[in-house]
Amino acid sequence: MWKYCNLVRISEAIATGSLAGHNSVRLVKGMSPLELPVNLCIGDLIVYEHIQSKTEEGIKTRYTCAGAEYFKRMKELNLYTTDTEVLKKKIEKMNLLGVFEEKLI
Repeated sequence: MWKYCNLVRISEAIATGSLAGHNSVRLVKGMSPLELPVNLCIGDLIVYEHIQSKTEEGIKTRYTCAGAEYFKRMKELNLYTTDTEVLKKKIEKMNLLGVFEEKLI
């Protein structure tokens, strides 16, 4: 059954689309898909939307990093920052810096 995704803004589309394309190549090459950790905003958003979409109220909600319910969650979980150096260090610690720049084919 087709599942409607409730991630609604351009930032979410770019992030999830990039991940989907990257993982398509990985799967064709016999590699495991990349799963972004929940201590990164987009990883948490993907997991959170998936869990919430299994509820009646959750399928009515639109999830975005730009405001509303999920934005509050980002701040509560300390996932929100505009400091690019903080983000870079966090991503480096997870060995994910430049992961989409890696030539898979």
